[in-house]
Amino acid sequence: MKCQHKIALMKYTTKNFWLLVIPLLRGLAAVGLDFYGFYNWLRGAYWDIMVILLIIGLAYFRWKNIRYEIREDGIYVKDGIIVRNEFTFPYKAASCVSAKRSVFLRPFKAVTVSLDSDSHSAANKRGKADVELIVPYEDYREIYGKMPKDSSSMKINYHASKRDLFLFSFVFSSTLSGVIFLGTLFIQGGRIVGSELEDIFFTAVSDVTQVVQTIIKGVTPFAVALTLVIAIGWGFSFVSNLLRHMDFHIKRYGENIFVENGFFTKRRYYINYSKINCADLRQNLLMKICRVMSVHASCTGYGKEKNGIPVFVPITTRNRVMDSMRLILPKFTVSSISIKTKNSYIIAFIWVPILLAAGFPIAASIIRTAFPRWDSIIDFLVIMGEIPSIYLLIVKIFAKFTTGIGFDEEMVTLKYCSIFQFHTVIVPKSKIVYVRLSQTIFQRGTKVCDVLVYTRGEHASRHRIRGIPISQAENFAHLCSL
Repeated sequence: MKCQHKIALMKYTTKNFWLLVIPLLRGLAAVGLDFYGFYNWLRGAYWDIMVILLIIGLAYFRWKNIRYEIREDGIYVKDGIIVRNEFTFPYKAASCVSAKRSVFLRPFKAVTVSLDSDSHSAANKRGKADVELIVPYEDYREIYGKMPKDSSSMKINYHASKRDLFLFSFVFSSTLSGVIFLGTLFIQGGRIVGSELEDIFFTAVSDVTQVVQTIIKGVTPFAVALTLVIAIGWGFSFVSNLLRHMDFHIKRYGENIFVENGFFTKRRYYINYSKINCADLRQNLLMKICRVMSVHASCTGYGKEKNGIPVFVPITTRNRVMDSMRLILPKFTVSSISIKTKNSYIIAFIWVPILLAAGFPIAASIIRTAFPRWDSIIDFLVIMGEIPSIYLLIVKIFAKFTTGIGFDEEMVTLKYCSIFQFHTVIVPKSKIVYVRLSQTIFQRGTKVCDVLVYTRGEHASRHRIRGIPISQAENFAHLCSL
């Protein structure tokens, strides 16, 4: 049996490892070749050095106790220090196998290989792949070579254009993830290099404030700082998404699907077509108006890693999406909507955005009486809160008239809205785990209910369709049980 690639040792060091190493090396570099200075540095850094050696020793011990063997029918894995785990992951059980060749691993000819199935491995934590190993490049090629092969001669290629990838990254970039990254950068980076990062940021805020104040009078540094954080956070998310999905293309060989993408970090996915649980056509309001969409696939393991998006077709026109799906996902066809939300059922869709839109000015007037000097900051925050509230209200009005259920002999189509995003989910009846009808006290008088459809996967996914007449909902639930 083999150990993982030696570079995997770095994986098993603690997250704070570099917070100890980098300041230690900075102190050593400052000493130079002075012997007495080196001696004093060694005395002062004695405990830090001992902690680093302990971390490296524990990492080596963990690395040495994880072994694997590539067999004809599956991968045999043995791991654990106190509690030993031994299991075989059969190739035929794989729903998705992903290989990641990051820019840091490529010089060492190492690849991170993750194997996932609809079940959950006892060896890894919840949310992680069933098997995750850092292996030499040759072993990665051998593992992919042993995946179940389809004898069909059918070969289909789909290559996303740069324009489609640009639009996809623009739409699906998350300001929140970018802001979280910035916060981590300032907190952890400040520990490593001192206050340099904070000084750079506050200098930038001061400079931008002076420029903006020449155009808009009364602007505060707080408003500039918040706007700058949001803009930089979204920009970082946009660039990372674009680089992640660069050179995106899909190859289908019969029942085997291969997805490849990435600029710096090269990713390759093997997907078992029969293990795809559902297809999700996603749109935001602007995309809906412009009649463009993207296709995402629910398959255990695909898009599972941090910041991963299980995209099959990046943003393009509806006609091109349907043409691509006929080639890549031929069984997943959209059914016409036959069960719709009750015409009079609208309050449940719009009460939250109306409450938010009315709540911000009311809360601002109360806070202004307690802190009269914060007028400019409070006004700015009210505007920042009103914009998404009004946008959410428009989205929910659209959602009221587009929500519904369609079905045919094999497929079910679910159309609903989740916060700002519209979903058209196409799921085979065989992949529906169960259907639950939920009715609030307010819905009983109008004889409507919410239909909750749970689809198969490592963890069942829930799809909620609001305001369906109770008689039609019961008929649909009975149909799915047949």
